[in-house]
Amino acid sequence: MITIKRCRALAGILGAMVAAGLFTASAAQAQDKIVANGETVRIQEYPGAVIHFTQWVAADKGFCEAHGLKCEMVKIPSGPVGLQALVAGSLDVTFASTEVTMQAASRGNDVQLIVGHSPDNIYTLSVKKGVPLPNKEKGFPTSVQDLKGLKVGVTARGSGTELQTRAVLTGAKMSADDVTYVAVGGPGTAYGSMLSGQIDAGMMFEPFRTICLVQDTCVDLLDFARGEGPAEISALNGAFETYAARRNFIEKNPVVIDAFIQAMTEATAWVNDPANQVELLELVKKRFQLGADIADADKILEELVRRGAPLYGVSIDRGAVKAFSDYLINAGLITDPVDPESFVYRKAPTP
Repeated sequence: MITIKRCRALAGILGAMVAAGLFTASAAQAQDKIVANGETVRIQEYPGAVIHFTQWVAADKGFCEAHGLKCEMVKIPSGPVGLQALVAGSLDVTFASTEVTMQAASRGNDVQLIVGHSPDNIYTLSVKKGVPLPNKEKGFPTSVQDLKGLKVGVTARGSGTELQTRAVLTGAKMSADDVTYVAVGGPGTAYGSMLSGQIDAGMMFEPFRTICLVQDTCVDLLDFARGEGPAEISALNGAFETYAARRNFIEKNPVVIDAFIQAMTEATAWVNDPANQVELLELVKKRFQLGADIADADKILEELVRRGAPLYGVSIDRGAVKAFSDYLINAGLITDPVDPESFVYRKAPTP
């Protein structure tokens, strides 16, 4: 028999659980669904890159449609060019490493981060096999001395890949100009540039690294996802790659932005679920193909999906955003601190 006394006790326990935040997940799941009115959202996509699982899934699995959006991919080869497209009005949502977006904001491009893409660093510094690396096994910072005088491929001048290369060199007590920076575009064109000898190394993202490893054409000098490199780069984990939009676009289209965040959150959960890996691979094949000259293309793509799917996440750690500000100030790339509370949209997901 349930007595009044027992009911009061249960109520007290439930109240304590609520106060302790034990119902937070359920509350989040019960969040009202936000549906826009059929607006098109133009999202940046890097040609030849396979780092777009979540936005492809959002579009192709119906998550965008379920939230009243039409998600349209726009191929733009670098973060700086994407940010220019935001200003020009030919793009609604850009995707870049947070330091690139933050620099643009410090120069007057009034943008805000709206949702995360991959919290942790996605870059690897790979060196063409055969290039002498006598200090490789000594690890950072000594290993980086072997880069002096080499040609390093980056997506574009001023891009996140170049900024991170500069930070690695200065972190190893070298000059940031001890290497020659060569703009080679995305991973697809970068790989060809390495094979042809135009570059000796590349600061790149997938599929560059996996193609290199499977074809045994290069070696990893630094893998930032494993925390290698300077401490100031490791501190950036938590807000590394993010989506952003112009502040005036957000203010004029709050329902569109909030619906987009929900669609991306649901798509990311789907991508993260190992049960969806086979279907994810088939979806990726429809959006991305390795070149005909790439041997073992199917094996490489399967490995890319297996390794990549768990790395996506929508949260933006405000502490990591502050670390980006400190990192850029120390590098002399911005002069004034960037306040995460202003730079990050107030409804952007938190860890």
